[in-house]
Amino acid sequence: MNFQRTILPAAACAMTALLMPYELLAGGCEQTAHLMHQACYADARDDYKTALANCENLDDRSDRRTCGQEAKQALREDDSYCREQFAARRDACDLLDEDRYAVDPLTDPSITFIHPDEVDASTANPYVSLIAGHTYVLRAGDEGEETDVIHVTDETREIQGVECRVVVDVVLIAEEDDQTGEISYEPVEVTDDWVAQDSDGNVYYCGELSRNYEEGVLVDLDGSFESGRDEAKAGVLMMAMPEIGVAHRQEFSLGEAEDIIEYVDHAALPNSDNEAFSCADAGGCLMTHDFTPLEPEVEEFKYYIPGVGFVLAESVEDGELTEAVDQLLCVGDSLDILQSPACEIDDPEVLNETLCELIPGVFCE
Repeated sequence: MNFQRTILPAAACAMTALLMPYELLAGGCEQTAHLMHQACYADARDDYKTALANCENLDDRSDRRTCGQEAKQALREDDSYCREQFAARRDACDLLDEDRYAVDPLTDPSITFIHPDEVDASTANPYVSLIAGHTYVLRAGDEGEETDVIHVTDETREIQGVECRVVVDVVLIAEEDDQTGEISYEPVEVTDDWVAQDSDGNVYYCGELSRNYEEGVLVDLDGSFESGRDEAKAGVLMMAMPEIGVAHRQEFSLGEAEDIIEYVDHAALPNSDNEAFSCADAGGCLMTHDFTPLEPEVEEFKYYIPGVGFVLAESVEDGELTEAVDQLLCVGDSLDILQSPACEIDDPEVLNETLCELIPGVFCE
């Protein structure tokens, strides 16, 4: 078809560069970046050919032509995104000063893990609590339209021989009926996070089961991974004593979960309208820079208070600060905190019913 001709010459040149023998590239991290670039490029062509095949099954000739043009534009955009991911992965290699991410911390014999039930107030990581019952409520979303409930359950999951605490994270949007005024909650994402702690207080991310919804309907499990499956590895979610200037991987599942955290400063809390949480008494919040090569145009700056944990995240897109802010509203030692006015929940009873329907083993009495 004619609209392919403008793509194929450029594609051939790009493929020639991509097919350089990876043995000639420096370091495992650099090799990984190049190989994932090739995979991204191949996936883009697979999607393009599939789109063209669907175009061929449209009845109207004009619609087929328009469909083909749209597929070509989508391919251009995918190629651009592949290049951005490639550059982001190489930047990550430089930041991490990493040859290859070879050792899964869950299988590292030099690390002593403790059972989550042994974690108490005196041994817990100051920024991430694994104490059963601990519950956070956040306001999230581009316009603060989302309610995010994070609850540390009393359940564990054994992964690579390590007992990992199950932490549920439920993001919902409240909707009000125009006629009755009744509130309902629609799920956006429901996640089981699996986390572990070592004897020094460092917290590790063992994996997650992420259930993504659209208009209340489960659509995919994108972002899910488990250490030890399909070459995925755990990472350090949060160090017990973060050192400014240090960066490390929080998770490693290529193409699925590649989050990286950098400890950048001890700073005042910016743009917060919640006076209940202040950095002053802590000598400044721990400020981190969080990003993933999978979404090279998006990054976050997060703030943590020792003894409280996460309190604020500011989102940056294409180098510009956005309106999207995740902010801690309330924190407590049990689900009873959901009844507190500080959590700003429109209808706590309806919220509890919705949570019970989504995860009955955790939220149902």
